[in-house]
Amino acid sequence: MLPRPLFNDGFSTVVFDRNGMLLGAKVAPDQQWRFQGDTILPYKFEKAILNYEDKYFYYHPGINIFSIVTSIRDNLSAGKIVRGGSTISMQLIRISRKGKPRVYVEKLIESIMAIGLECTHSKREILSLYSANAPFGGNVVGLNAASWRYFKRSPEDLSWAESATLAVLPNAPALIHPGRNRDALKLKRNSLLKDLYEEKIIDSIQYQLALLEPIPDEVVPMEQLAPHFLEFVNSKFSGKLTYSTIDIKKQQLLNSIMAQHAPTLKEFGVENGAALIVDTDTKEILAYAGNFSNQKMEIKDAFNDMIQAKRSTGSIMKPFLYAAMLDGGEILPNSLIRDIPSYFDNYFPQNYTNEFEGAVPASLALSKSLNVPAVYMLQEYGIGRFLILLKQLGFTSFKRNADFYGLTLILGGGEASLFELVGAYAGMAKVVVDYDKNYGKYPENPYQPLRYSINRKPEKENYYNNKVLHASSIWLTYNALRKVSRPDSETGWENFTSSSKIAWKTGTSHGFKDAWAIGSTADYVVGVWAGNATGLGRNGLSGTKSAAPIMFDIFNSLDLKSEFYPPYDEMNEIEVCKQSGYPASRYCSETEIITNGVQEKPVKVCSYHKHIFTDKNTEFRLSQECADISEMYAHNWFVLPPVQEHYYSKKHPAYRPLPPLKRDCGKADEENAMDFIYPTNNSSIYLAVDERNRRREAVFEISHNSQNAIVYWHLDNKLIGITQANHQLDYKPEIGKHTLTVVDQAGNYKSVKFNVLH
Repeated sequence: MLPRPLFNDGFSTVVFDRNGMLLGAKVAPDQQWRFQGDTILPYKFEKAILNYEDKYFYYHPGINIFSIVTSIRDNLSAGKIVRGGSTISMQLIRISRKGKPRVYVEKLIESIMAIGLECTHSKREILSLYSANAPFGGNVVGLNAASWRYFKRSPEDLSWAESATLAVLPNAPALIHPGRNRDALKLKRNSLLKDLYEEKIIDSIQYQLALLEPIPDEVVPMEQLAPHFLEFVNSKFSGKLTYSTIDIKKQQLLNSIMAQHAPTLKEFGVENGAALIVDTDTKEILAYAGNFSNQKMEIKDAFNDMIQAKRSTGSIMKPFLYAAMLDGGEILPNSLIRDIPSYFDNYFPQNYTNEFEGAVPASLALSKSLNVPAVYMLQEYGIGRFLILLKQLGFTSFKRNADFYGLTLILGGGEASLFELVGAYAGMAKVVVDYDKNYGKYPENPYQPLRYSINRKPEKENYYNNKVLHASSIWLTYNALRKVSRPDSETGWENFTSSSKIAWKTGTSHGFKDAWAIGSTADYVVGVWAGNATGLGRNGLSGTKSAAPIMFDIFNSLDLKSEFYPPYDEMNEIEVCKQSGYPASRYCSETEIITNGVQEKPVKVCSYHKHIFTDKNTEFRLSQECADISEMYAHNWFVLPPVQEHYYSKKHPAYRPLPPLKRDCGKADEENAMDFIYPTNNSSIYLAVDERNRRREAVFEISHNSQNAIVYWHLDNKLIGITQANHQLDYKPEIGKHTLTVVDQAGNYKSVKFNVLH
């Protein structure tokens, strides 16, 4: 009785590229190279194996009586086994019975089982089973594994000589091996080729050319072009044969670029790096390098797949927030965002330059990757709302609530993998591309995980009008990202025709542990990570200096043909204040028309301009209480809050502070006359200690809109100092809660409450 199934042996995990080229394989659990075989045998191998092993395969019922009688006669005559009479069906049964002795009793059992096999299986099935499970020398089992192991090509692509070489191996796999006994192997191969010629299966030219082909010198190592991708697929489809989306040429290209950059980063103290190339249109992975590889140097922790590793995101999340705020109607592309020293419950974000611009257009804050404006944007948008968006974009790693992450979320307070980050960026790029290609329709789920396996029957892409982010918001975001300054190695990038096609963003995590760079074009999305798998930081590591050069080398090797086209059906013109970037109010003196996208609600109009009256020289503001109407000149004045003004004026010399109110002109609204830089209201502060563990003084600071203002400082209703022009005051408050009040000579005042902690 035949066992069901005939073979229970595990298979190797095998991964091919999109065109059927072998990327890599893992041995089966029993340490054999055994590939899942195709049910259809290649013509050349079928003819070779049948002529060598069983010429009457298609005519006998599982046993060949004539061959058995002949083999018994010859063996008895020789006094030893010199000839076998087994058919392929009998050999298949013997292979399945795992090493039974080759004696006449076992041969009888095999004969009976072979007849049963013929009753339950077709000839094609038997031949396929034999080819998939026959030994081919060493730990190589089956035609597929042998073809790739010995000749680095699929069985369908084997020559007549190669097919004949493999056909003779199962007959004596322990004796004949391509790495040894080459003369005996060549003799058997040539003998088979002669039979094929005499049977008129091959012609004389094919025969002569086949004889000239050499026997393999040694066993060729199994391909390992994408070892980390192989492990990733193995975790999903262990023991399966997978046709992936990888393009072997792009994979080889990526491997070469990564190997070139590995020594430079290693000298800098950075051991590991990873990169992905993704097709924008399909979201298919075209190349996957999970870590650096360089045969000339040792790379620590090179086995770690850093594409799947969850790491601190740094600033790489900022484009999602910018696009979401455009979508939600919180900002326009160039709306001013605060960029000032700020304290949020003991969290004190800093820009990488350690400078502040006071107020900065949102698009510029994104392209310059300023941290403080990003924190203010997240505060306005809402952390919980942003977490919901991240989930819709395909992220699975942000599992905690808003309180856990806080405002640090936008600067690396959470972790994500390069796999999911590139997936989200590719999803946004796909929305813009598909919107143009499919006449204003959105793909059903552009933020589904990246595709890495080719389905035999690809699912039809469905389109509908629901969306996570509008195509117009994404396009405006990419428009800002195309203006990001390139790394030093890309000097003169503006001169290249492809330069404007790349919208890219970098990120650097706290402690210089992670460097990110992700670029998007209408053709490809490329993501790069660099750092140490151990989590060891390296001072000076940054996305711009460490990851971006790799990303641009990858892009420079790709053929960038397409570009992002504006989603015109979603674009509209709007009049904005030229200075604030918000919709123009009636007081905005300079306006411009910009192109904007679809928004959930209208953006609030500009509140930065005030309608005032001054004297002829604009030295003082006037009112009807102190001046005749003929002496009053009307102006629409651009006014920033005091702290923003303090820093903005340093970067913008043309900025003109609001003129002071002339004496006897009444009391004007001076709510914005001054404001605290440090401490902020309801904040908690720590006092630094010196080398003797003594608490140092805090530096209180305010901004005042009058350069010559005199300010009186009161701590808990006690005068502690007076400042003029430079409004900084050194003072050492006691531990506990305090109220700090400042009053100027005009009677304007401002108060904050703060807490000094141990």
